[in-house]
Formats: sequence, structure tokens, C-alpha cells
Amino acid sequence: MQIKLFKSCKFHQFLSLRNAMDIKTFIFLDCETTGLPFQESNKTRITELCFVAVQSDHISLGVFPRIQNKLNFCFNPRKFISTEASRITGLTNELLEHQTEFDVSCFSVMREFLNANRKPICLVAHNGNKFDYPILKAEIYKTGNEMASDVLCIDSLVAFRNLHENSMKRTALPEPVSQVPWELNDGFDDILGDVVDNIDLQTSSQPKLTVAEIQKINETTPVKNVGGFKFRAVKRKKIFTEKLSFSLGNLYQRLTSKAPVDAHRAECDVNMLIECAATVGQPFVDWCNENAQQFCDIPMMVPGKPIGS
Repeated sequence: MQIKLFKSCKFHQFLSLRNAMDIKTFIFLDCETTGLPFQESNKTRITELCFVAVQSDHISLGVFPRIQNKLNFCFNPRKFISTEASRITGLTNELLEHQTEFDVSCFSVMREFLNANRKPICLVAHNGNKFDYPILKAEIYKTGNEMASDVLCIDSLVAFRNLHENSMKRTALPEPVSQVPWELNDGFDDILGDVVDNIDLQTSSQPKLTVAEIQKINETTPVKNVGGFKFRAVKRKKIFTEKLSFSLGNLYQRLTSKAPVDAHRAECDVNMLIECAATVGQPFVDWCNENAQQFCDIPMMVPGKPIGS
């Protein structure tokens, strides 16, 4: 009895520890920037930054969460914003002229915002590992600060792609076993059948000949038929299917059956990302608990060095 009670206590302690380690708050974020790092020698600056905090158990419910805490900044990047970036985001150097740059005071506000939420917290950004996180880390570094070591992060692009692949593996049904290898299913059986049908049709439609007519045909030198039966083209078997897009706009439309609105405005992108996560629900939360990493382990964007290395 005592042994069973001891094992039961250990099990409950394990569950309590596991629950304590699970993510309690997701901080969905999106950055708008002066351009793309590879076009700006990795000197890209943030022009807009949006954080939206949502409880993880509200994402598990499978509906767009009502409770949200938000922080939104627009920054003067102190550098030229590319024409393409301005076209996409609607942000220009003129519009941002009187905004503050990403400085110590902005980082302090951001840090206090993160600390105001229940921990553990996990940042969520679409393509975050190769874009948002390295750029954000570089901006924080310029202020002489760094993110707290207990802040986690995941890349939702990787998350949704993995969740889709796992779903396909679970739902895929085994194909019926064929007696003939697929390499031999090249369409020639169909062609042969057409030839036979054509011969039968020609034979059945020809009038019966007399003995004299048959003898005349047998004594005549046969002439080669150059116009003959036309073979139809054989379709090659498709081995690879079309690649599925996991861009935020396409993902949102596929999961919610709604068209994306105002894409590339930071808060709108964050809201679409939250709705995608909430649509998936508990599997998204589970994936994040299993795959989250520390933000401090993300490589910072450095001039002259490929992002992610």
C-alpha cells in the first residue's frame, strides 16, 4: 500500500513539474522592416513591431481568443526605407520622421510588457528563425541589452509545416497492392486493346468475299499500309505532387477559408497568425511545448554573415 502511494505521489509530482514547464503565454509578434537583409547587407532596421500576448489555454480552445494584451511600436529607422518595403507596408521615411528609434527606453517598455504576462512565455513569429528573431536580436543588441534567458520562441512556419506533414502521415491510407509494378503501367495495354478493337471493327464491317475474289487477293502482291492506325500519346505517371505554400496569407486562407486582409501591417499579420494557431488549437500548443527553444540561442543578424549561421 505504501509503495503504491509513493508511486502515485511521484507520478503527480511529475505531472505538476511538467505542467509548470509548459508554455503559459504565447507572444505573437511581427516586424516590418526597411527591406530584406540580403538586399541591405544585413543592416536592416525595424520600422514597426507588434506584440500580442495570448494565454496558451485560450489557444487550445480552438477559437480566436478574446483576452489579448497588445504592444505596438513604429520606429524611425534612421536609414532609407526601400521603395518596395514602403509599397508593401505603407511606411515611409517621411511618415516615420518624428517617431523614436529602437532605443533603450523602447526595449525597457518591451521587457516590462513581456514580464507582465504569465510565464513561461514563448514568442511566435512566422519565419521567425530566418527573419524576425535575428533582426529583433540585432536591434536589442544595439541598445546594449539582451532578452531574458527564460524567454522561449518558435517559428510558426516550421510548426505549421510539421503539423501538416504529421497530419498527412496519420490520415494517409495504404494504396491497394497491384499485381503489376507501376513502372509497367505505361498505357501500352490500352493501346493494344485499341488495335484489337480496330481490327475487330474492320473485320466485322467488311462484306463477305466469293471464292474467286479471295483467290485474286491471294495472288496479288501486298502493299505496305503507310497511313495505318494512329497511336495515342501515353501520359507519364505523376510521381510528385504540387508543393503546398505555407506563407502566412496562403496558410490563413487555407485554414480559415477567409481572404487575408491588410497583409504586411504588423498587427494584421499577428492577428492572422493568432487565428491560424487557434484554428489548429491543442496540436499547435503541444507542438510548441515539445519544440520551443530559448530566444538567446537564435543567431543574431550580423553584417556580412548569412542569417541563421
